[in-house]
Amino acid sequence: MKRLAALLVFAATGTFAGTIAACVVLTFAPVCGYDCENRSFAIWFLITVTCFTGFMVFGYLFTRGARLSFRRVSLVAVSLTTTVLFGAICFYVIDLHRHYADAEAARPVSANFDFMRMSIATRDVQSYTKAENGAVKPLAVIPQWERCALDGAWCDTKPRQAHLLCKAGVVYVNEADWSAFTLIPKENLRGSMPMKSMNLCAPDNIPDN
Repeated sequence: MKRLAALLVFAATGTFAGTIAACVVLTFAPVCGYDCENRSFAIWFLITVTCFTGFMVFGYLFTRGARLSFRRVSLVAVSLTTTVLFGAICFYVIDLHRHYADAEAARPVSANFDFMRMSIATRDVQSYTKAENGAVKPLAVIPQWERCALDGAWCDTKPRQAHLLCKAGVVYVNEADWSAFTLIPKENLRGSMPMKSMNLCAPDNIPDN
């Protein structure tokens, strides 16, 4: 009779812990209609049933052959619950970090004290590493309509290069592709002097050498 009561305690605790863990795991579950709801329900059902079954199995194994007491049953139930909830919280932290990373990647680039002027690519543009002894290596392609913050240009290198901050990070664009960018003076850092054009090395412009 005591064994049956202990199994019922483990079953109830497992169901409770599984439900809480499923809610934690599904915190960031997408809401996109019937398909997503079915997926979320399936995850909730799987976690809850697994905990329900697992608590009874492990509860039985951890109390088998020992003098069965309320204290021992409670200790095992609390230990199993702590383990399950710890795993769910770890999953939540990892998922939260991923969402922050996705949000950071989606956030548009804005001007700052190092890159004070804003521009936008009017076509796909190949970016490069900084020219050293005339050698450059291709980096990411800046997609059309992506905003990039502009520092200025290196007018004493061959090829001449613009120094930009885009979503891919700090990149350099060769002079042949400068015309593919349009300046956005309204989005410049407040108080910064706007450039006249993307002819960055022109004498009447304000290149950053």
